[in-house]
Amino acid sequence: MTLPISKPDVRKHYLDYTWLISGVLYEGGTDVLIPELMKRGVNEAYFYNVAGSPIGRKSVAGVADSFDVEQLHVVVSADQAENIFDYIYRFCDLSHPNKGFINMNKLSRSTQLDLPDLNDIADEEMSD
Repeated sequence: MTLPISKPDVRKHYLDYTWLISGVLYEGGTDVLIPELMKRGVNEAYFYNVAGSPIGRKSVAGVADSFDVEQLHVVVSADQAENIFDYIYRFCDLSHPNKGFINMNKLSRSTQLDLPDLNDIADEEMSD
């Protein structure tokens, strides 16, 4: 081995054209939204439930008013970011007050999901 060790070309491993659409839906609905996004070719989407209530609603200290509040994250390529953002905005009726909010940010880096081929894994296990 010779020093210095050459590093792989970073441009081959990182994508620099991805955007993150994230938001909070106060009345839930991502369990219906994500299958609709998958029909449109978006596979990098997930959500989780959070405890909270919309801003401006009265709540008792320490007790959440609603448990339907969900936070969602969708990773999309730059060429489809505007269309997917608009679709989520319309699908979730975010033009109405107290429905939730979404925003979009350009990711500085993201990595490709590169799953190994099952045949390669089986060959490696047999050779061990």
